Amino acid sequence: MKIKPWSLKDASDEVMIPSRVMELWEVSLQDGEETPTHQHDAREELLIALEGRGEVQQQDGTLDLFPGHVVVVPAGTPFSLQNRSGLPMRGLLVAIHRPGLAPQVETDKVSAGDLESMIESIPARLNRAEALQSIIQLFDLAGQLSEQIEEAIGLETETGLRTLESIEEQVMQAVVEISSAWRPGVDLRPPRF
Repeated sequence: MKIKPWSLKDASDEVMIPSRVMELWEVSLQDGEETPTHQHDAREELLIALEGRGEVQQQDGTLDLFPGHVVVVPAGTPFSLQNRSGLPMRGLLVAIHRPGLAPQVETDKVSAGDLESMIESIPARLNRAEALQSIIQLFDLAGQLSEQIEEAIGLETETGLRTLESIEEQVMQAVVEISSAWRPGVDLRPPRF
């Protein structure tokens, strides 16, 4: 099974345009292969067969996918793509992001500014417990930001990946700062007997 993104370019075919609205993927399945059942709450998918035959399995039944045929998978619909045709299957997947379709859950949002403030507030000296607590808080905040990026634009988009990479760089640099601020001789643990 191969699923690889296609590049999106402008009319001059020179400038890459990361889209927050649409992605295009090529999907290849050999006979007997299938994707895991999954769903996307904030995007619709159009599956377009180019070669071979496949089946889109949904809760309400199976839809055939063959050249010249398109299957639309609405946001929030669990599905899998299967190839049981005896031949290789190749197609395109068009993902159309629709963040307004995702169920809204009331959660406290964090921002990149929160991450920067946390990093700026790392003291010059830390004992072991403070250093560990700072790292845990840092990873927790970065994890929340990652989830928010995934919900808003997806981690499989170029923009999402670039944003996540920037956060990862900040977190790794902060871990280095925390390690430098930790003083091995200063520890809150009681001495061992």
